[in-house]
Amino acid sequence: MLKIIKMKKLAIVFVASLFIFAGCKKDLEVMEPTPSPAMVTKMADMKVNADFDWKTIKAVQVNVLSNAKAVLYIKSKNGTVYNKGMAMHGKTYQANIAVPTHVNELEIVLGGQVRTVPITTDRISVSYQ
Repeated sequence: MLKIIKMKKLAIVFVASLFIFAGCKKDLEVMEPTPSPAMVTKMADMKVNADFDWKTIKAVQVNVLSNAKAVLYIKSKNGTVYNKGMAMHGKTYQANIAVPTHVNELEIVLGGQVRTVPITTDRISVSYQ
């Protein structure tokens, strides 16, 4: 009787292990191994997408036509000031700034008036008239 119980337990464990191992089957795609840092000794050895842009900053020309003599700030949404200067009434204030490539809008502050402008090209024009 004890032998029959052991045989049943063994059969249950065997069937359960079949289900476990059958569920672990994976179809793995064979990929080229990524070179380890030790294997890459020259820039030419690096594999990078052709459309990857290595730039970390972008140049932007900002033109602001002022309606008053006031301090002008050009900054990011998080408060990083890229340029500060004195704008004159009726004149265009021009600044050439470099911003990180991930920044896609600027805040132009003139005498307490805030304008948020998107960076869509390398030139931005704002009028406070």
